[in-house]
Amino acid sequence: MYSDALVQLLTATAELGALGPSMSDSDVDALMERVPNVFRGVVSTDHRFTAKQRKAIVTKFHDSGRRSPPTRSFSSIGPGRPQTGADGNRISRWLLPSDHRYYATKRDAQLVEIKYFLQALSFEGAPPIEDVELRTAFFWLLDHEVSPGAYLDPIMRRPFEFEAFMASPRIVTSGHFVPLARGGRHEPANTFLMLDRSNTLQSDLKFGEFLALIDDIVRRQAEIGIFPDPDELPADEFLEQDAR
Repeated sequence: MYSDALVQLLTATAELGALGPSMSDSDVDALMERVPNVFRGVVSTDHRFTAKQRKAIVTKFHDSGRRSPPTRSFSSIGPGRPQTGADGNRISRWLLPSDHRYYATKRDAQLVEIKYFLQALSFEGAPPIEDVELRTAFFWLLDHEVSPGAYLDPIMRRPFEFEAFMASPRIVTSGHFVPLARGGRHEPANTFLMLDRSNTLQSDLKFGEFLALIDDIVRRQAEIGIFPDPDELPADEFLEQDAR
């Protein structure tokens, strides 16, 4: 049972989502304030998950949505690659030069982060959202309902396990159909959540290039009499674990 405050939040979020892609920038700002709280509120109704876990996911999506990756190779504070905003190396993407590969407009960066929260609530085993209007209000952004099991990994077409994700956020990463290193932009149409194993497989290939490469490998192997054996498919646990 949802609290009155959560019901009001879900209703307000659904009303904003129903405005669709033509919503104003101020509407996007308001949505950005609400959606992380929707995630926190809905997940908090499931007692499998702790406040610490919820906070870790909110931070993860902030870092992969609005904030840039590290822009320098080494930390000015201590040894190693910088990871925190204390170095000034992770900033809001729209504050970067517009020709920087990590740049995104404020609107796009916020919509990407919103998309990530809603995709996560569409993982298999996620706490279901009771508000029917909210479940359908973001089809324009997601191409699916905000409903457990509705979202699959784009590369392997496998479901994400929400409970495993909450326990180990690194098994899921953000991805781009056209990687930023190849000229892609950080915008909703080019971004998605993916299993870490899929990210490793795709690397810096464009999505279409990756699929064509897999097809080419299978064809070339077939030419020398080697064919895929379905019995040799790796176990799900192996495919869905952190590949690093």
